[in-house]
Amino acid sequence: MDTKPKRVLTEEQLKKLAIARQKANEVRKKNVEIKKFETENEKYEKEKEKKIKEEKRDEAYNAIIELKNKREQEQKSKKVIKPKIIEPEEEEEEEEEEEEERPPPRKVISKQPPPPKTFERRQRPKEPTDEDLYSKANIEMLRARLYQQTRARLNNDLFGY
Repeated sequence: MDTKPKRVLTEEQLKKLAIARQKANEVRKKNVEIKKFETENEKYEKEKEKKIKEEKRDEAYNAIIELKNKREQEQKSKKVIKPKIIEPEEEEEEEEEEEEERPPPRKVISKQPPPPKTFERRQRPKEPTDEDLYSKANIEMLRARLYQQTRARLNNDLFGY
C-alpha cells in the first residue's frame, strides 16, 4: 500500500500560522473579557434593581406604619376618659334602679305585606306579528328579532332533547 507523504508546511506558512494563532488567541481573550464584563454588569444591574425595589417596599411599609400610628393616636385622643362625677350614694342607687326597670331590647321583625285576596295574572305583552313588525320596520328591530329567533332555535336544538 502506498501511503501519501505527510503534508509539510514551509517556513513562511508556519510563520503565518503562528501569527494567525496569536491573533486568534488575543481575540478569544478579548471575547472572554467582554463576556465577563457583561455578566458582571447584568449582576450589578439586577442587584441595583433589587435594592431599589426593597427601598420602595420599605418606604411604603414605613408610610403605612406611620398612618396606622396616626390613626391609633387619633382614636386614643378621641377616647379621652372623662372623669366620673361622684355624687351621693342615694342618687347612684336611684340610677341603678332605673336601669333595672328598663325592659330588654326587642327584636325587630319585619313583616311581609299580606298576600292579595284575589290573584290577578299578569298578561304577557303580545309579540308583534310579522306583518305588524314589517309595517313599522326598523332595521335594528328586525336584526334584534332575527337574533332572538336564532337564539331560541339554538336553545331548542341544544337543550330540547
